[in-house]
Amino acid sequence: MGGRRRWSKREFMYRTDEPARTVYKITKGIVAESRTLDDGRRQIIGIRTVGDLCGYPEHRGRYLFCAEALTEVEACAFDGEKFVAFIGRDIDLACALAEDVSDRLRRATRNLTVIGQLKSTERVAHFLVEIHELYVSRHICTHPLTLHLTRQEIADYLGLTLETVSRSFSRLRDMRLIALVGGDAVAILDEDRLSHIAKV
Repeated sequence: MGGRRRWSKREFMYRTDEPARTVYKITKGIVAESRTLDDGRRQIIGIRTVGDLCGYPEHRGRYLFCAEALTEVEACAFDGEKFVAFIGRDIDLACALAEDVSDRLRRATRNLTVIGQLKSTERVAHFLVEIHELYVSRHICTHPLTLHLTRQEIADYLGLTLETVSRSFSRLRDMRLIALVGGDAVAILDEDRLSHIAKV
């Protein structure tokens, strides 16, 4: 149904409001889906990686979000209309897609709770646990845990400021829950305590 496509690190796969002609299944790399407000502020909606679908849901034939490659990315590209038609004929694929939508709703609901109720350090701890669990489920190396997001992008994901995120990382380091490794990786030193702080 589709061919392979590749994107370089920091290249956009698609942007909000562009015609949604293609659905992608990621086979390599990590992608951030986001939406930008009129005043330039950005909210990162989700982190997608190997096995995830990108490019849906759409609204009136246009993409709802932007998708940016955080690493080099490879994906299978499917024509949107053919993909929808194929789902209508294949009950197993339709069930898998419904399960994926359900999982996204569950994650979105959890993230609303994180942003609405947790304190800043708790949010950052929750983010680290979430990324760790995602990588483990997709057999991506977690030693160290390479985040592939800048501190500003983590702030955009958690509804915090850059300064607050930086202070929260320092606080978790001082508590000896994590060690900072280079500019975009951490080593989790105490997973149980980190999960406790993250309210997981």
